[in-house]
Amino acid sequence: MGTCKMIRSDAEYKIAMDERLRTLETCPSGRFAGRGIVICAGGPALFTNAYVLVHVLRNELQCRLPIEVWYFGPDEMSARMLSLLRMLGVKPVDATVELAKRPAAISDGWQLKIYAFMWSGFEEVLLLDADVVPTRDPACVFDWAAYRETGAVLWPDVVDLIAQNPVWDACGLEPRTTLAIESGQVLMHKARRWAALQVVLHLNERAEYYYQMIYGDKDTWLLGLLLTRSPHAVIPRRPACDGGLCLYQRDFDGMILFQHRTAAKWRYAGAQDDLLNFAGVKACSEALRNLRSNWNGLVFHAPPRSAKATRIEGDIARQSSFILLIPGRSPEKLELWPDGEIGAGADADRRNWHCTDANGGIQLVLCDAFGPRWRFERQTGGRWYGKSIADATIEAYVAPDTRDAKTMPESLRRPISVPPYSELLYSKRDDAGS
Repeated sequence: MGTCKMIRSDAEYKIAMDERLRTLETCPSGRFAGRGIVICAGGPALFTNAYVLVHVLRNELQCRLPIEVWYFGPDEMSARMLSLLRMLGVKPVDATVELAKRPAAISDGWQLKIYAFMWSGFEEVLLLDADVVPTRDPACVFDWAAYRETGAVLWPDVVDLIAQNPVWDACGLEPRTTLAIESGQVLMHKARRWAALQVVLHLNERAEYYYQMIYGDKDTWLLGLLLTRSPHAVIPRRPACDGGLCLYQRDFDGMILFQHRTAAKWRYAGAQDDLLNFAGVKACSEALRNLRSNWNGLVFHAPPRSAKATRIEGDIARQSSFILLIPGRSPEKLELWPDGEIGAGADADRRNWHCTDANGGIQLVLCDAFGPRWRFERQTGGRWYGKSIADATIEAYVAPDTRDAKTMPESLRRPISVPPYSELLYSKRDDAGS
């Protein structure tokens, strides 16, 4: 696809669009297969929502469709976050890796949606925003008659795309007033609608221009279909709205299928927005409890260290259960889990942990949200002695807890290689979406 050059005038944007329409490519043969869900979600806030969505899909709605979650590099996802997704049968996809192979001029989450849609491993894709919660297994959408007939289904917004909008002229289309599109959910067969998808990407790559006329990526999906004269269906009824906080999108029979919490996103901590008409609060609350019990809400990455240090980290994680002794205080249970996560014993100055190379040996480091707070030197018998970095007069000891059986689930103690939902991860093409 390549990157797009800087354009400075309306005329140049029209010329670029004409060129795009003249040079459309066919869908890559053999590159995609099967049906699946694609979600874009990086960073703690969107990850929290995506985790709720996937947890509900897997455990409440019993959805067995394969799922990909796309994100922009290590700043948005830690090893712990990736592990939690994999345990739910999700394939995480680092968009920065994909963009290095297939460059495109995208840099934000709205733009990423079309790129992830196109280059996911699936031939048939249901794109869901991270803050969507379905009311039932959404696999049914692939069997809708309107989808089979057209190869594309869109959902309407609460407003119209009016004839006076300059985007029509900018795209060389006849002005009209029509349902605006709400892209919290998009359904397409890529092989059948590859031409339209290329134009949708073209529009989003030039967000600095087209986003001035439309709201983000929403109507780019409709415009791409219209510009390529591609058949498509739009759900005929507008979504119900819950005080401006949530859109309740329907199926073709008028039944609520997708609940899009546009202004009521799930929060890792604190109170959640109480929506009168929202279905599935209990399942979502359970998902949040599970997330909080297994992740501290931070994107944590240990600094570079030696193979010896990482090997000792593995030994510590397998032991997992320790006692933290600080003179003058009561002993505390300290659970050191894989991926640098602290279970029991986590505190404001103990959020994550790792090992590092120092003084010719290996140190155990406990970190708060901003950096190291405790450093420990290894002693005999698996014990560690150290001090507070903020106050070197405060000593501490970490010792294996031999009195207590490990309470952490085995799936969290061991490095994850085969997740419980591994049968959902397609393997026909190892390079698909990775």
